[in-house]
This record gives sequence, C-alpha cells and structure tokens, in this order.
Amino acid sequence: MAVAVADAVLPSPPLPPPPPPARIVVVVLALVHLALAPMLALGRALCVAAGALPYLGFGVAWVISAATAGQVVASRAWGESSAQFLFLQAIMYWGLKVLIYSILVLVALLALLMCVAYVFALVSGSTSAFKKSASGAFTRESVADMFRLPRTAVLGYVADVAFFLLMVTGLLVAMLSPHVEGSISQGEMVASVIIDVALFGMHATACFVIIPALVLSVWRGGQADRKVPSQFC
Repeated sequence: MAVAVADAVLPSPPLPPPPPPARIVVVVLALVHLALAPMLALGRALCVAAGALPYLGFGVAWVISAATAGQVVASRAWGESSAQFLFLQAIMYWGLKVLIYSILVLVALLALLMCVAYVFALVSGSTSAFKKSASGAFTRESVADMFRLPRTAVLGYVADVAFFLLMVTGLLVAMLSPHVEGSISQGEMVASVIIDVALFGMHATACFVIIPALVLSVWRGGQADRKVPSQFC
C-alpha cells in the first residue's frame, strides 16, 4: 500500500522539447549553404592554382637551364658581348625572378588553402575530420614519398655530379696553369673548354632528363590524388 502511494507521488519525467518548425530548419540549412558555397568555390580555385604553379615552375626552370646552356654556345660562337649572349642572359635573369616569385606564391596559396579548408570544416562542423586529415598528410610515409625521386631523375643527378666534378677539374687546371700577361696560356684555354663542356652538360641534362622526369612524376602523382576524395580538389 505504501509502495503504491510512493509510486503515485513520484513526478512524471519531463516531456522532450518540441522539434523546431520545418521553416526554421530550411532557413538554417539555406544559410549554411550560402556560407559554404563561396568557401567551396574559393577552395577549388586555390586548389587549381596550386596544382598549376608547379608546372609553371618546371617550365621556368627548363627555360633557365636552356638559356644557360645557350649562353655557353653563344659565348664560344659570338663572344660574351654579342647580342645573342646578352639576350640569353636577360632570359636567365628574368626566369630566376619568375621562379622565385612562383615559389613564394605557391607557399602562400597552400597556406591560404589550409585556412579556407579549416574555416569550411569549422562552419560545416567537421573539425575533427579536418584535424585527422591534416595530421595524416604529414606522416613519415607521406614525407618520404614527397622526396622520393624517379629513377630517371636520379640518373640525371648522377650525371650532373659527374659534370660538376669535371668543372672542378677545369678550375684546378686553370689555377695550376701559368698565367701569361696579355694572353691566354694553353692550360687556361684547355681549362676554359673543360668548364664550358661541364656547364653545358649539366644544364642539358637538366633540360632533357631531370626536369621532364620530375614533371612526369608530379603529373602521375596528381592523377593518383584525383582518385582520393577531397573537399576541394
């Protein structure tokens, strides 16, 4: 009897709050969509720009190497005061400036892309997934894969090391050769030829072996990354 009275006295559990009206839900979803759409478009634009800049950098590096190799030929054929030599020298200097600016712009674009991705995740409520994907992008395997060079590029670098040693040999020959006032000794002439051959070989290897191999490797990596789902790219 006492138990029954106690059960009757116990308060009933509170009722759950009523669901929000359908109009409010639709308005909230529309506002979230309006906030996410510009960020998504900006992220895609930044991703496209960041993907195109490496190819621009490779193209500029190829032009610099080709201009430097052409300078060696122009200095031998027409002299260092010729119009051909000065034209190639100007191309090399402008190419270096464009390459440096491209690297700076690429770093800025990547930083801005990370900021946009974080804001997108914050607005959409998926910050935990963003942190997980960001931490997974810098694992030991991903960093090692980033610095893994194709075999053709490695062979090109080995050839460049050989040409560099040849250039050092030419410099040593020039240092050990007797200097004659008002003329060039035979040893200095031989050293000049050795240095020019080494410089031409280094930059020709970069043009026709190293840079094409790196471009092909980056292109293949981009094709593989397209198969992985991403927020923007």
